[in-house]
Amino acid sequence: MEFDQQAFERREIEAREFALAAHGDQRYGDHPYATHLAAVRCVLDDFGYSGELALAAWLHDVVEDTPVTAAEVESRFGRAVLDLVWAVTGIGPDRKARNHNAYTKITAHPRAVILKLADRTANAEASPLDSSWMGMYRTEHPTFKAHLGGLLADDPTVARMWERLDRRLDLSVAPPTDQWADIDRLVAAGEHEKAIAAVQAAFACNPGEAESILAERA
Repeated sequence: MEFDQQAFERREIEAREFALAAHGDQRYGDHPYATHLAAVRCVLDDFGYSGELALAAWLHDVVEDTPVTAAEVESRFGRAVLDLVWAVTGIGPDRKARNHNAYTKITAHPRAVILKLADRTANAEASPLDSSWMGMYRTEHPTFKAHLGGLLADDPTVARMWERLDRRLDLSVAPPTDQWADIDRLVAAGEHEKAIAAVQAAFACNPGEAESILAERA
């Protein structure tokens, strides 16, 4: 058992180092990207998850956000880890399409909902409650939960993960769905400056934050 634990620890160090090299100088807000990867890993640890899920925590964004391919992940870390990483990798021309792609793949590989919940929880916990990012997560949450809420529904640990995410999102605060409809229309019409102003008004954020949220939503 001790040998197995040591072997797993070596694999996790390898996954972490591989991911950090792949993400390079990418940033998570004002922080190195490792901050987000470590936060996802910590959420999984809080709920007692390890093994392939722990490796996938470090690797979950490498296919979506770096030149690393799915084949490379499988070659280095095995099919079980790739299945988790690939399920949460959104492919598509915009955020809505990428989300839908990931929801479809997670539904086909239900264990990946654990990784996705850890990722969303880490993102939500890193976002101030009145920030534009939190507004986006609240806006997306009904669809997020409609697609994924029924997966592993009999697992009490997964239920506690949903409870933690719901508490952080503070669902008593209404998501700015009306504002997003107006913002999206402005973007579609090419009215970038007006869209930035609308984001600022909706979320009380500065122009730089507004640019970031539009870029993420695009």
